[in-house]
Amino acid sequence: MKAIVFEKIQQLSLQEKPIPSLTDGDVLIEMALCGICASDLAALRGDVSDYAPPVVMGHELAGVIVDSRHPGVKVGERVTVNPMLSCGACVQCKNDLDKYCSNIEGIGHDIDGGYAEYMRMPKHGVNTGKLIRVPDSVPHEELLFLEPLGCCLNAMQETLFKDSVAILGAGPIGLMLTQLAKRAGLVTYVVEPLPHRRTAAETLGADLTFDASSESVAHLQDITHGGVDTVISATTNNASAIAFAFEIARRGGCLNFFGLAPEGEELRINLEEFHYAGHKLMASWAFSRASLEASKQLLIKKTLNFEPLLTDQFPIAQGLTAFDNAAAQRGVKTVIHP
Repeated sequence: MKAIVFEKIQQLSLQEKPIPSLTDGDVLIEMALCGICASDLAALRGDVSDYAPPVVMGHELAGVIVDSRHPGVKVGERVTVNPMLSCGACVQCKNDLDKYCSNIEGIGHDIDGGYAEYMRMPKHGVNTGKLIRVPDSVPHEELLFLEPLGCCLNAMQETLFKDSVAILGAGPIGLMLTQLAKRAGLVTYVVEPLPHRRTAAETLGADLTFDASSESVAHLQDITHGGVDTVISATTNNASAIAFAFEIARRGGCLNFFGLAPEGEELRINLEEFHYAGHKLMASWAFSRASLEASKQLLIKKTLNFEPLLTDQFPIAQGLTAFDNAAAQRGVKTVIHP
């Protein structure tokens, strides 16, 4: 089978690999679609370290069971995965905080993932509930968003809201957060440098969109009478994004630095100024089992609009071109198919 392998920093290759063999309790998933995640791009650049190359990347996937050695899984079932394979027994796992388990393995991070024609889901993952089955009524084009939508739902649950929110970035995460914020009744502003992504945010209900200019900062401060109640940074949290977030947040407002940050990036705070500004600082990442279940239910109920998100599809034979496309931020979501 064809597979896209992350070999080391700045090195990705298209390889021919054997179709994974199964042992007792494993299942084999035939890929339909797999989305390129910002974390994969960051790993390739060397900005994050939670990958163990060489590994087949890909964790935002949609597929079908084509072989099952597990008595609880049937061939033909439509599936995606919770890509964090944790022990299932520690205090963190028992409290639905699998992402803090000290024995975690990530699909597409540590073990081979979805940028391939087939992927093996090990018995342990099935037994700990990490195989997510959905009705056939959920199309693959929406199913691949189940995991990132779970991340967004987790962030919405953790973040402090009042009346207004500014979302920095109108990539797939920012656009899902836009829809969730509008469903929550919030006045929603989206800041995005790229015009085509601002258009997508407007299509999905953003009240106003802005570029990242100093004029936008002044405009936001003016129309919100001092700043928004909440900022969610759903973009790369580099120095400029961090500064922008603080500029548009009101005194006492909440700032959630959701997006990844380049390795070595620091947040420096004057504690006296921070004390009197009263900002609530936080970071949300990943998901819980509960937020993935909530995501699944939203997909089944057709609650969100994913059509403006999925813009670019490439066959796996053009996987390296697909990565270049995603890195260049063409369209919104780039996905790979067999």
